[in-house]
Order: sequence, then structure tokens, then C-alpha cells
Amino acid sequence: MGLDQYAYVKTPESGDEGESPKFVWRKHSKLQTFMEALYSERTGLSASDLNCGELKLETTDIDTLEQAVKGSALPHCEGGFFYGHQFQDEQATEYHDYDLEFCAWARAEIARGSTVIYSCWW
Repeated sequence: MGLDQYAYVKTPESGDEGESPKFVWRKHSKLQTFMEALYSERTGLSASDLNCGELKLETTDIDTLEQAVKGSALPHCEGGFFYGHQFQDEQATEYHDYDLEFCAWARAEIARGSTVIYSCWW
């Protein structure tokens, strides 16, 4: 068991289920902390409600994420039983280029009119 994270698009053609995940992360707790804060801010719901839920990402979200990744400023994870927070700095370093690739992809998909979704399961 652990924290699995996904990014995919939804288009009119793909329907409610969306397309297969384009990006997959495993125990990237700093990314999860970023997304949970965004989810809570946007929805007013608890961060735990993001588990098996969906977060629609907007261009401004991607811009903020990209700046945090480039500046090594993703938020610190205080825990999470399945999050792998014990090695969060190593994971953030390992996923650095992948996160930037995700940002470029997400920005392009949004520009095309697709809906970019972040989801997780733990």
C-alpha cells in the first residue's frame, strides 16, 4: 500500500472516465501536499477527500507548481501513513524533471481545451 498519484485528461471524446493516466507518481509526498492544499482551498473540503477524488487543474495551478518545483519549494509533508514522507526530499529530487515535464504537458493540454485532472489513491 502507498500513495499513488495520477494525472490524465478529460475531453468530450473520453467522457467522465477520462483517458488513461499520462503521468503517474509513487509516494511523491511533497506533490501530494501541494495538491491537497490546492484541493482544500478550492473546494473547502478536507484534504483527505482528495483520496480517490479528482482535482481539476488550471493554468495558474500549473504555473504555481512549476515555480515551486524549479525553486525546490514544494511544501514539506508532515506525515501521512502511506505517503513515504520519510524520504520526501529524495523523491522531490528524483521527480524534479518529471514534474517539469508534467507542467509543460498540462499547460499544453489546457491550451487545447482539455481538462487536466489530478487524482490519488492511498
